[in-house]
Amino acid sequence: MVAGRGFMPRQRRGGSERKRALEGGSQFPLQVDLTFSRICYILYHENHIQDKRIMSKNITELGPKEAEFISLFATKNNGFFLLEEAVQFWKNRKRTYDILWRLEKKGWIERIERGKYIIIPLEAGPQRTWSADSYIIASFIAEPSAIAYWSAIRHWNWTEQIPRVVYVQTTKRKSRTHLTIFGVEYGIVTVSKKKFFGHIKEWRDGKACLVTSKEKTLIDCADYIQRSGSIMELAKAVKEAAGEISWARLADCAEQFPNGAVKKRLGYLFEKLVPQLPREAENVLEGWQQGLTKGISPLNTAGPKSGKISTRWKILINTEI
Repeated sequence: MVAGRGFMPRQRRGGSERKRALEGGSQFPLQVDLTFSRICYILYHENHIQDKRIMSKNITELGPKEAEFISLFATKNNGFFLLEEAVQFWKNRKRTYDILWRLEKKGWIERIERGKYIIIPLEAGPQRTWSADSYIIASFIAEPSAIAYWSAIRHWNWTEQIPRVVYVQTTKRKSRTHLTIFGVEYGIVTVSKKKFFGHIKEWRDGKACLVTSKEKTLIDCADYIQRSGSIMELAKAVKEAAGEISWARLADCAEQFPNGAVKKRLGYLFEKLVPQLPREAENVLEGWQQGLTKGISPLNTAGPKSGKISTRWKILINTEI
């Protein structure tokens, strides 16, 4: 789970606009219908008795149609919804904009990015303070997408560091490569379809989210050193992963991946950092060594352009490990 933040209403509309925003809805707080009240009770449960009285006040600020909207979309797709889905419900685009603005102001929904929203659950309490699972949010930001790079290193417990950015790998080009949602920064990394493979499913709150496999995580990080935290973080991951990965799957991933430099970097790091490799690993590395691509590749793409050269791995050792 990731850290959350309280709801902060937007200060964008004046009095006349607020009056206009009420068009099409009730101008006075109405009692919520029985169906929605029963749903609220089920979701809220007995362990929130102290907040029930206050929360009940917030709930009655919804008109019957708003209550129906919230109860419907709260049970779909983990509370995430698109603007177009809301338009289909309200039947009018302008009215939808006004209603969504009003619901966000009241603390019932939050905009993730343009055209994407999430229902704030009752568990948020009267202060609407809430946290959301970063894996689920990542899967909603871009589709298809997978948790990758340094975030995947952390997922596999190969580092004690907690990345400040949740890295999301996708084939979809986004206008913004960095988003901050509920106080958490997401880094969107767009890759070609040839590089988007090797995922496992991680189930979060009933939703399947993709994470790069152990083997693919090493390949991705060797391809994009800066996204792995640093060359030292990759080195730690290599040492931790040596006894956990499937060497056959690692060989398959490296063969499929369209960048021969990953074999050079990983081959060098495995031989240097893991003194006793299993026989299967030695066979894989020997196969890599005999089929290396031409040219010298830097060990650290963020390092200097000078250093010793490993002729065995055709690699410029520009950072001491």
